[in-house]
Amino acid sequence: MNRNYLTYGLVVLLIGLLIYGSWEFIKVEDVNSRKIENRMEEKMGNKSENQKGREKSEKVKAYKDKTVKLKDYKENIKDEEELNKEVINREKAVKKDGKYEIVETFNTRDLSEIPTNMKYERYTIDFSYVVTLGEVVNIRKEPRLESPILRKSKRNEKINLSKSVKGQYIEKFDSDIWYKVYWEDKGEVMYGYMLNKLSQARSFKVDGIEELLNELKTEIDGNRTAYISNYKNRSGVAPLYKGKSVDDYGIRRYQAAPAYMGSNYKSVVRYIPDGTLLSVLEEKDNFFKVKGLSFEGQYWIPQKYVSIKNSIEELKKVVVVDRKNQNETVFEYSDNKWRLVSYGLSTTGRKGRYRRETPLGYYMAIEKKPSFLYYKDGTKKIAGYAPYAMRFTGGIYIHGIPTNFRYVEGKRINPGSSETSSTIGTVPLSHGCVRNNTSHAKFLYEWIDIGKSAILVIDELPYRKLSSSFKNRNTKAKTSIRKW
Repeated sequence: MNRNYLTYGLVVLLIGLLIYGSWEFIKVEDVNSRKIENRMEEKMGNKSENQKGREKSEKVKAYKDKTVKLKDYKENIKDEEELNKEVINREKAVKKDGKYEIVETFNTRDLSEIPTNMKYERYTIDFSYVVTLGEVVNIRKEPRLESPILRKSKRNEKINLSKSVKGQYIEKFDSDIWYKVYWEDKGEVMYGYMLNKLSQARSFKVDGIEELLNELKTEIDGNRTAYISNYKNRSGVAPLYKGKSVDDYGIRRYQAAPAYMGSNYKSVVRYIPDGTLLSVLEEKDNFFKVKGLSFEGQYWIPQKYVSIKNSIEELKKVVVVDRKNQNETVFEYSDNKWRLVSYGLSTTGRKGRYRRETPLGYYMAIEKKPSFLYYKDGTKKIAGYAPYAMRFTGGIYIHGIPTNFRYVEGKRINPGSSETSSTIGTVPLSHGCVRNNTSHAKFLYEWIDIGKSAILVIDELPYRKLSSSFKNRNTKAKTSIRKW
């Protein structure tokens, strides 16, 4: 019995121990599980924070990217606005003639803008004009071929020029530039357009000429002046230049003076043409040391080639012959200013066998003649005469329209003088002289004072003095008996 109770008690104790052990195990497992869960939660929490950090970083980056893009956008907008403004400004800067872009605006005849004392105004033409080059050139209402023809311009006609514009491109002439010209018809001013390749723009040198004239006046009035005098080699034939009769500047030996450097009078360094204005610097051993007004350098010239007779002491009157534009402007100094007194068309010399280009330079108005006779080319036969002649270098004059005599049964008949010619002021045609309309030549003949007047032959402004860079510019030509 007691043994049964003991056995029962041991069994109960054993069961109790088993139950307790299981409980403790469950508790330990629960603790361990909770620890694992805690660790997992901690890990999950850390990952969450990292995730939040990444998300924040991504948000910051996205914000920055958005800010940069916004900034770039604003800058692009700003650049675009500035570009638009620039385009608008450019469009505003581009001047229009109606719907056509203006390339150039030319100088019209506004005498109020320059000092004047006009004494001759028979032929009125604007300071800018065109000379028609084709046989017949159409002047249209607009600068395009489909536009109606307003009138036709014949060869050598001179028409006032207002502007040049961009019009229809004409492939045949490779040009889209048209001249806007105007003329008067029955008291009304008419405008039209002609293609630039069928005419040539010309202008009178009234702007920028004052500086040149003032420099010339200062040089002449402030120095002892003279000029080369060797008309028809009357002062002697100049020695050869390096065995040649033309120097490196294209100046011919005939009717010129030899120029030397320093005290070496053995070798000619250049020729200086008859009539050329000089400033005398010093005198030594029958030589003058001179400075040219139209060329660079100082030279020694034998005194026999230098004339002081009627040399200019005070410059008062100047005729400017523009070889490039085939015209001339005339100025007089009064009230401390150079004033335009006349301007007109002219024709200068053309190079050829019996012709030569009118030589560039500053010359003395040497002498005046009511007229002079000229020979037929290559003969001793008198061909005609030129009225109102003013000589300024060699046998070259400013004069009126030349007139050819008629011969009937060997008798010479004068057909009478001509006032003008369709070729005046177009292209170089003369033998070297400067042709004028006869009435303008008469005005100059009566107006010029010998000893107070100069004649300038130029081709551009500012005028560049003849120097080594100008060598061989003037064309060599054979000597003719007489030039007109």
